[in-house]
Amino acid sequence: MNSSFGKERFERLVRPGGPYDRFRAFVRERARPFVEQELAEVVKLGVSKILFVCLVIAPTFVAFIYYGFWASDRYVSQTLMTVRTADSQIATAVGGLLGSIGATPGVVDGHVVEEYIQSREIVRKLQEAVDLRTIYVAPEADVWSRLSSDAGFDDLFQYYLNRIDVYFDSTANVVHLDVQAYRPEDAMRIAAAVVEISDDMVNRISQESRSDALQFAVDEVKLAENRLRDNRMSLYRFREEHGDLDPVRSAEAIGGIVASLEGELSRYKTELASLRSYMREDSAQIAGVKARIAAIEQQMQAERGRLTRNEDRPGMTYSDLLADYERLLIEEEFAKAAYTSTVSALELARADAGRKQAYLVAFVEPSLPDDPSKPERLLIIVSFLVCGLLAYGLLMLIGAAIREHARI
Repeated sequence: MNSSFGKERFERLVRPGGPYDRFRAFVRERARPFVEQELAEVVKLGVSKILFVCLVIAPTFVAFIYYGFWASDRYVSQTLMTVRTADSQIATAVGGLLGSIGATPGVVDGHVVEEYIQSREIVRKLQEAVDLRTIYVAPEADVWSRLSSDAGFDDLFQYYLNRIDVYFDSTANVVHLDVQAYRPEDAMRIAAAVVEISDDMVNRISQESRSDALQFAVDEVKLAENRLRDNRMSLYRFREEHGDLDPVRSAEAIGGIVASLEGELSRYKTELASLRSYMREDSAQIAGVKARIAAIEQQMQAERGRLTRNEDRPGMTYSDLLADYERLLIEEEFAKAAYTSTVSALELARADAGRKQAYLVAFVEPSLPDDPSKPERLLIIVSFLVCGLLAYGLLMLIGAAIREHARI
């Protein structure tokens, strides 16, 4: 049933004198002559004139109408900022130890501020502080300029980026900020809020840096203290194990005894030589001097033996014992010096943590503009005209080159 109904409907459309014949007659008698006439008029103008109208006249005219009579005025609030950092002695006190881990306070510079002003985080905070969305949906703005009332956060963020100009002059260490709005007081409010929020960011980073530096100094003091304690315990165990409070002094005492015996031995040998010059070799006096010399030599050998052998450990000499003891003394001295340095660094870190290391200074406060400076109407209109002329000239050159190539 449906197929027969569709067939009847199609036959009704294509029958002689039906709707299809009437449509063909309309196209042939009215639409076609009109289109041919209009195209003929356009063709008479020539391709170059058509391009000139499309690329130069039309865009410039639209720009003239919009920017000359319709585009809303925008006020610009300007401010200049710089980041100042206080001198810190912590890194110097520990020989650059804190700087090696990037914990030196005052790490914020103008580049950080510049990037932060163009971040999503500051847009969220500006929305909370000054209601950025309401400012940019102001009735003073024209339909094409204002922010859509139902715009999402991404649209608000992109719109905000189009309404600010910020750059950092590294030579002068100055951050330049221009904020646009449709009311002068709104532009100044946004600029002031940007300065305040950026200053909070700089303070937060500086505080975290100082806290990290202080914690690092505390940890270093604990490590140095443990190292010094371990070295002193090693010395204590060494003295207890060998039964000698100070092997160095003991060695010096033994050396003094040997030196004294050598002097006494030399005196007795001189006396023996003198006695031999006028007494017999088997005399009692010579025999006594020889006995003293033998006793002294035996005593010297015994004292020297104490320096070259260890009765408790036959495989270790007294020189080895002294070497181990002096190594422990050197380690203790190093540990003591490191502990002293870290304690000094900790005191400086505590004093430094109480000072404001980095801060943002707006040495030119956000201004309240008297007159609108955006958009630059004449400049934009002239730019449209110049760009259109350049595009038209380029296309004409390409066309001429193609025609010249075709002749060849």
